Amino acid sequence: MNNNMKKHLIAIALMLCISSAALAQGSFVVKAGLNFNKLQDIQIDNLKQSWNSQTGFHAGIGWQYRIPVVGLAFQPEILYSRVRTGLLGEVGESSYEGFRIDYIDIPLNIQWGINILFLRPYIFAAPYLRYAIAKGDLLAQVDWKDLNRLDYGLSLGAGLEIWKIQISGKYNWSFGQLAPGGSLHIDSDDWKLEDSNMRGFELSVAFLF
Repeated sequence: MNNNMKKHLIAIALMLCISSAALAQGSFVVKAGLNFNKLQDIQIDNLKQSWNSQTGFHAGIGWQYRIPVVGLAFQPEILYSRVRTGLLGEVGESSYEGFRIDYIDIPLNIQWGINILFLRPYIFAAPYLRYAIAKGDLLAQVDWKDLNRLDYGLSLGAGLEIWKIQISGKYNWSFGQLAPGGSLHIDSDDWKLEDSNMRGFELSVAFLF
């Protein structure tokens, strides 16, 4: 084995060791926060209605793998999330509460940031999957077969780590449809949702252990 090949093997071995050591720098994550979601405008019979944003919550756990050399971190999570939205005004003579759906969310946060003493500002993207496990308000009278329980989307956001505390905000774009058929029949009205889905902003606080 010549010297050049030995050098290459040593370099590869060092890179593997560094990568393994970097990935071993993991932290257990406990996270909670608030959701502010709403649906896009919909048609109810012949009236066009708008939604307002209502407050929900999320809480769960995750694990952060950091690669300090390049500033990257991967943070998969599993969260219980309650998403709510309400109608602006009334429909004819009827007044409605809105929709509520509880999901199990599985996002993968891909973060890039820089370390400044005990601070780490970062930006991130997070593809996610979610599965609906409960529903309420107006959706309580809708059968599960008329709803998409599996949803997916992408989040973009920014955050700040202060020692072992992580504060972040992100916007969620859902790419799925709430109603696979494009409409729901609620009370005696035909609700035309088309491709409406839940979108909104999240604020979170997490603790790293």
